[in-house]
Order: sequence, then C-alpha cells, then structure tokens
Amino acid sequence: MARLLACLVLGGGLLAACGSTTQSTSSAGCDLPTTEPGEYAGVHEIGDVDQPYWVVVPDAYANGDPAPLYLHLASGTGDHDILLTGWRPYLDDLPGVMVIINTVREEFQESENLIALADEVANQYCIDPNRIHLLGTSHSFTAARQLACEQADRVASAVIALGGTFDLPCNPARPVPLLTFTGDPDRGGVTQLVDTWARLNECDPDPNVEDLGSGVLRKSYQNCQGDIVFYDIEGMGHVWPMNEAIGPGATSVAEYEEVDYLDEAIAFFDSHPLS
Repeated sequence: MARLLACLVLGGGLLAACGSTTQSTSSAGCDLPTTEPGEYAGVHEIGDVDQPYWVVVPDAYANGDPAPLYLHLASGTGDHDILLTGWRPYLDDLPGVMVIINTVREEFQESENLIALADEVANQYCIDPNRIHLLGTSHSFTAARQLACEQADRVASAVIALGGTFDLPCNPARPVPLLTFTGDPDRGGVTQLVDTWARLNECDPDPNVEDLGSGVLRKSYQNCQGDIVFYDIEGMGHVWPMNEAIGPGATSVAEYEEVDYLDEAIAFFDSHPLS
C-alpha cells in the first residue's frame, strides 16, 4: 500500500482538513483513501448558504471495511465542541463514522438537504449504504422525524427523542426502527411520536415494560415490522441519560447506571441495518 498525504476537500472544493491516508480498496469495492482517525471539518453548501459540519473518524475505520454512518443533528446551538468534548470517551471507540451538523438554520432542517450531506460524506469515506443511521434530539427532533419519514429508504434506523408534538404528515416508504427516550418535560411529545410510529410499524399496541430501577422504564413494542424501544424515565429533565457526564456538556446529561443513550443508540444501529 502506498502511503499518501491527502487533504479532505468538501463542498465546492473548499479545503477542510488534511491528514495522513493509506490507499485501500475495501471488500465492498470502496476505492477511497482511508483517512486516519481524528476529527475533520467540512462545509456543506446549499445555494449561497455554507454550513460547517464535523466528522469523527474512529480507530475502527482503519480496517478498510465499509463503515456505518451516524448522522447526528446537533440540538440547541449545535455547539460541536460540547459534543466532541463531552462524548470523547465514547467517540474514540465508535464502530462507525459520526457526522455532527447544526440544524438551527431552516435550510438544514429539510430532509433533502440532510440526505445530501450524508451522500457528500459517503463520497469522501468508505460508507456502507445499508447502515446510514440518524440521531436527533431536542431542537433537532422535528428535522430528524421528517428525515426518517421522507428518506425511509435511506435511513436504516433512528434515534428521535426529547422533542415536541408529532404534527406533520409521515408516510415512510418502509417501517423505520426507532429508539427513543424522554424525561418529564418531553413525555407528551415523545409519547405521541411513539404512538404514531407504533401504528406505522404495525406493532401490537401494548409494549412489554421492564422496570430497570431509578425511574427508568424500558418499553419494547412487540410484533413490529420495524422495532421500537422507548426509555421512559420518571424524574429526568430535558437532558441525555448517560453513564458519565464529562466536560462542558455535563449540564446536558443526567447520569444513570441503568441506561446510556449513546451506547444504546450504537447497539440499536448495529442490529438494525437497512434491509
């Protein structure tokens, strides 16, 4: 294998990041430079609007196999530094490539633009098209919901949580597996999401409920065309449930031994490729 020094060029030829790469062709036919593990910046263009995004390339990517893609729609102000710092112990061990993008601007809440971003990243990395997964919470709840509805033939499975009402039409091309969670402030909107998704995925109406302790109820729906798992957490606020809170993102995390949002998401994605 030839050792190369390559630059990651994205969106209109803008230079985003440089790093050491090794030319490799994967078993799935990817003929792309294998980027070294690290964090890379990109710019996604929609007309005259430029939107920065960030790509986290894990150690596992170096094996040359097609990797899952996790499209994370950042919530609130979309401060990627908070995510990258607070999730550092998790991101180092990801089995796939994570893309973090801010969806505050209206253009970046539209599903056709978000799936175009996934395609842009897939042109730069060796991505498995059957394992494109979605994460959206809080501010990005609506954008994630519509992306899963409108791009169901591309989104293998989704985490959509901590959000508001489900008041837009949803006619997915296939049942999309869903993992969600809520605390007290968001229970109404998330329950509405789950009720709608259970109907779309043709599940039995009454889930199996496990009490994991500390107010954490795990509700798994049965006989679905696409699996649904719902963590309903009594006493939790508008935060992510994780085993450990680190760095500036700690104020957005509630620590639970019983459930870890990101660990659960990655495991759920791993067991739900596009079929």
